[in-house]
Amino acid sequence: MTDMRASDGDRDRYAAVLQDAYAEGRLSREEYDERLEAVFTAKTYAELEPLIADLPAGNLPVVKPAAPLVPASSGAQAPMVAVFSAVERKGVWAMSEDSNAVAVFGSVELDLRQAHIAAMSNEIRAVAVFGSVEITIPRGMRAEIAGVGVFGEFSQSGEVSAPDPQVPAIRVSGLALFGSVSVKEKQ
Repeated sequence: MTDMRASDGDRDRYAAVLQDAYAEGRLSREEYDERLEAVFTAKTYAELEPLIADLPAGNLPVVKPAAPLVPASSGAQAPMVAVFSAVERKGVWAMSEDSNAVAVFGSVELDLRQAHIAAMSNEIRAVAVFGSVEITIPRGMRAEIAGVGVFGEFSQSGEVSAPDPQVPAIRVSGLALFGSVSVKEKQ
């Protein structure tokens, strides 16, 4: 927590505390000069905090613990990109509510049947240029296809069952240029 690196602004705020303490007579000139030099050479909060530990701190920044890692199921995740190659996501994996799948002379295959999908509304932006993006959804998932095919195809196939309101929905948008983006429902 105190290993966090301090910014120039942080060092300025610590220097202001020292200046106030010197002006109030809490520090001698030698103590003030010594601590001030240490403030401007400090790299982390761990180096700054002892310099004012015995002084009133005023409105210094509170050092908070590092934020926990954001699970892959929230926010954006790294795009799934296949260039002259293949990318597969099958089995148990966490899907973000905002995903990108790009296939250029390659293929991306996403199987959502066992994926952990936290949000009820999700979007996959799919781009297939002389390639393919295949998305397999579980029975009951509502899929909205909103892509454009230019000498290519955006399609939904298989048995399309009635949407289940308890199952997350997915929107597939993007572009198929001399390629294909397909969504199929399977048990």
